Amino acid sequence: MKLSYTFLVLLIACFSYSFAQERKNEELEVLKKKIRQSTYYDSVAVFKNGAKAISLARKMNSLSEEGLIYQYYGNFYFFSRNYPKADSYYKKTLEIAKRGKDKKLENSTEIRLAFLLQATDVLSAEKRFNTLLVEAKKYGFTENIIEAYNGLGIIFEGRLIHDESMKYYLSALKVAEKNKLKYHQAIILNNIGLIKLENKQREEAKKDFEKALKLAVSAEESRLAINLHSNLGLVNQTLRNFPESIKHYTETLQNARRLGFPTATAVAYINLASSLHENNESEKALTYTDSAIILFSRFQEYEFLGKSYLLRGMIEIKLGNLKAAYTAVDSVLSIHKRNPSSFNYTATFDVLSNIYEKEGNYKKALEYTQKFHSMNDSLSEISNSDKLAELQVVYGKERVEAENENLKSRNSLLQKENELKRTRFRMTLIISIFVIVFAVGFVYVRSVRIRRKEQILFTQKLIENIDEERGRISKDLHDDIGQSLSVIKSKINMFNTGRIHSVDGLEGELGEVINQTRKISHHLHPSSLEKIGLNRSLAALLERTQESTNIVCSLDLFAEIESLPLDTKTQIFRIVQECINNTIKHANATALKVSVLKQDNGFELMYQDNGTGIKEQGDLNDGIGMMTIKERGNKLNGKTHFYTGNGGFKLSLKF
Repeated sequence: MKLSYTFLVLLIACFSYSFAQERKNEELEVLKKKIRQSTYYDSVAVFKNGAKAISLARKMNSLSEEGLIYQYYGNFYFFSRNYPKADSYYKKTLEIAKRGKDKKLENSTEIRLAFLLQATDVLSAEKRFNTLLVEAKKYGFTENIIEAYNGLGIIFEGRLIHDESMKYYLSALKVAEKNKLKYHQAIILNNIGLIKLENKQREEAKKDFEKALKLAVSAEESRLAINLHSNLGLVNQTLRNFPESIKHYTETLQNARRLGFPTATAVAYINLASSLHENNESEKALTYTDSAIILFSRFQEYEFLGKSYLLRGMIEIKLGNLKAAYTAVDSVLSIHKRNPSSFNYTATFDVLSNIYEKEGNYKKALEYTQKFHSMNDSLSEISNSDKLAELQVVYGKERVEAENENLKSRNSLLQKENELKRTRFRMTLIISIFVIVFAVGFVYVRSVRIRRKEQILFTQKLIENIDEERGRISKDLHDDIGQSLSVIKSKINMFNTGRIHSVDGLEGELGEVINQTRKISHHLHPSSLEKIGLNRSLAALLERTQESTNIVCSLDLFAEIESLPLDTKTQIFRIVQECINNTIKHANATALKVSVLKQDNGFELMYQDNGTGIKEQGDLNDGIGMMTIKERGNKLNGKTHFYTGNGGFKLSLKF
């Protein structure tokens, strides 16, 4: 009887201990979620809940749980961009993980340190992610595998290598879907959607954001849901679906206010105001803009504060309150003096241009529009140059490291060579080199002579062509623009002396002079390539040709042609332009076709007409037009071939 009683007491004690542990686990999970969902502006709540969680973890004798809370502290400082503090807490987490022999927490924290390393040394971060990915796969750490893939995706996205970035994101998504990890699926889908949005695949991006939002809501991840609502608002605004955009921005605003995220609230205000403004709900837009201004002022977010005043200026213009619009511009300029922002300063010219246009001061409006575009183009060039320099540094390091690795491999192989084989190889090599050098030298000298002869001929014909072109430009300037300006000047003098009482039609004549100037300018340099791209520039060229000559023109280009460098697109445009000129002048053709197709290892430009062809072989090789086309082809490192006969003329350029 006594033994039974003792057993019963022990059973009740075990049950009570188990129940108490379960309650502690539940309490700890609640605290962990509160820390994860806390705003980055509310450090008091983060560390208050963190202290409770650490105390609870210690009572449970769980080093893993204690280390995880310190990792959350590191995350807090990482997203607050206080990287030294984040580094300190991650290293403390590592120390605890090693004491607790928790490989998963150790691997997870190393991944976060790799994210920190990415800010200063991309190549080292990439290597670290790859090493940690192998380790995570070895031990089957599912969440860590996804985070390592995500880190690699972010690195390649930063390098603008989107196909490689997508490969890593899709690998992460596959693992997350297989293990039904809703939060991780949502994170990766959001990243994939952002790449698609940047590549103007807006409908596809929208589907990814919508799917990610359902997963985030299902996983009760409020902060992620706020970001996804904001992204859906952006993509719908880009698609000009303003009711949907307003709905998602409103959801973002409500959730941000409910959770106490002040910056997210302010950003939601300005996004919602922008969408309402474009949807012609200007009064509402103005209210939300003012709310954003108050919050951004409170938190000293001067970049966003300037953007808010710029939006307010545009809204006031639409409402007809031009004085208030001027005041908004003055506010932006005042902020710029204390906290310079090139983007906001440049945008003031656009707002002022709209104000002057509304006032009917078109001269001032044009002046400020030109200033805006000029400064905006300069900012883009600076941004592109900085990005290019950054990428060149990265790729330069990669090339040096690859060369070092190759050198080590070659040295290792050479050391394993047998001495007899080495001697035989040297003898064979010496004889082979002598023969090759002799053959190469002979071919080189011969090719140099031929090339020099061709170059002299080309230079002579080029000088003749330049003189002809200068003569044509001089004639165009004298006969067209010069005479038109003389007539305009005469009319102005007659008006000033009272001989005529009206200068009606003067604007049209000036417009004609401008059009003539643009034609000459476009013939000298196709600036349209930078503005509208190669596809539309070639289409416009063929359309003008068809209208002016009645030659039926057709065009076939591959979809990714705009990804080619500007210099390559310029050479393609000039080659097509030269071919068309030859067709018009000499071929008596009724149809021509231009196509640029993707080949296995490059591209092929094809041009053909159904004219009389080139009868003399000398014209095919020695004409200035054909030689120019060959030179442009050489500049593209391409191979140019001409075909001619009764069926017309055909050009093939593989590059």
